[in-house]
Amino acid sequence: MSRFCEICKKEIDPDRAEYLPETRLCTTHARQAEKYGGEFVLASTQTTLSKAGSLKKNYGDVAVEKLRNAEALRKLRDDYENSQ
Repeated sequence: MSRFCEICKKEIDPDRAEYLPETRLCTTHARQAEKYGGEFVLASTQTTLSKAGSLKKNYGDVAVEKLRNAEALRKLRDDYENSQ
């Protein structure tokens, strides 16, 4: 199944779509998004293993979540529309 770039509506390279299934940008626009911080940003949160109400803090692992960089995509879309 073909997927298309959110910016230019051209087909996303199948290898890129397979490697990065959550992408919505073609390779060209993904590279251009780098100047605005990239297509994705990482957010991390420290988990705790301590009991509720305990004063002792036992920290567990760090949970990392990949989020779309909405501001970068907005700027990239604006750049593309202004260039047309």
